[in-house]
Amino acid sequence: MFFSIIPPFLGQVNVSEFESGDIMRKKRFQIIVLLLFVSMLLMACTNRSIVTKKNDEDPEEIGEAYGFTMFNVSFDTTEMKEALVSRYDEKIDKTEAVYENKIDAVFLHGDEAMEKLDGIFKELELDPEMDDEDMIKETSKAFEVIDYKSMKLKVTFKGRDTKELMMTK
Repeated sequence: MFFSIIPPFLGQVNVSEFESGDIMRKKRFQIIVLLLFVSMLLMACTNRSIVTKKNDEDPEEIGEAYGFTMFNVSFDTTEMKEALVSRYDEKIDKTEAVYENKIDAVFLHGDEAMEKLDGIFKELELDPEMDDEDMIKETSKAFEVIDYKSMKLKVTFKGRDTKELMMTK
């Protein structure tokens, strides 16, 4: 009869509620809320730090452009923690770049961050055999942050182990 066509997920339903459409409106509302939640979750999971632009001049091997495949630096000043944060990670399938400068209120990700970092990395002359203190000075000079309280630097040079440095003034 009529009860046999009611889906089991609706549970016990009396005919007057079913006919009035209350349950159908509740289910429709639940589905809309679920779809909104899923779409917000998907938008939050996108990676905006991925670099999509590639120059024709770019070398094909990773690490060829700057001599390193990973570069992370963070400067703390007396006024603020993580006043400048920069991350660059080059892999075979993707490159990620972030440049966040709270001092100048500049927050760049992906292609925009890569443009900014490209200019900095071209004047940054780091060498895996370089003295730790010289590496810190070069990085500070290239990022134009001279008055810092502490600096954390993590670099993976092409074909080498990761080098982690920390300097506190």
